[in-house]
Amino acid sequence: MGILDFISFEDPNKVGGSIKATIHKTGKLGFSSGAEDFMGIKEESYFMVGFNNNDATDDSIYMVKSDDENNAFKVSKAGMYYYINLKNVFDKRGIDYKSKSYIYDIKKENSELTEFFILTKRKK
Repeated sequence: MGILDFISFEDPNKVGGSIKATIHKTGKLGFSSGAEDFMGIKEESYFMVGFNNNDATDDSIYMVKSDDENNAFKVSKAGMYYYINLKNVFDKRGIDYKSKSYIYDIKKENSELTEFFILTKRKK
């Protein structure tokens, strides 16, 4: 047996795209196709969106999928891509999406049986 007998090669047809989100100039948080699969985003999805108010250096966005539309933002679809309109949230928080570019990498975490996503801003 050679070393290649123990290697599991990835199928390029089963690997999704990059898992990221971008704030568009319109104030919409758009998701890549890889993020859609990773987060289970569908047109009827809702997400609670939050920020860490205890740490001023934490510029991450926290998201929890929700079945309750009262305290969550609805996902919309334009063409092949999904987005959440967070313009008012970004304006309130002073995020200058009109003149700066914001790209976030997304990772999944669990806390007390609740799955959530952390969108971490890419450093330039």
